[in-house]
Amino acid sequence: MKVVVKVFAVLRDLLGWKERVFELDEEASLIDLIRRIDGLKELILEGGELHPDYRVFINGRYIGFLDGLSTRLFEGDVVAIFPAMAGG
Repeated sequence: MKVVVKVFAVLRDLLGWKERVFELDEEASLIDLIRRIDGLKELILEGGELHPDYRVFINGRYIGFLDGLSTRLFEGDVVAIFPAMAGG
């Protein structure tokens, strides 16, 4: 299956792209996708969990309201990864 991944802000600079399509096995989960993307795992995971400085959405839904990193992916899903923003 094919899944679209979009990265934002500093992740674009660090990874060198803003959107890519990845081919995954039919039973793949979000963690499988993250492990497949060169350099991403080291940036957004900490101790096997999502680093608190990052937010991941699948089709516009925050993974904290889904099954987290275990969320199963499906053909055509769009995964968006953002660094957490702070402001004042």
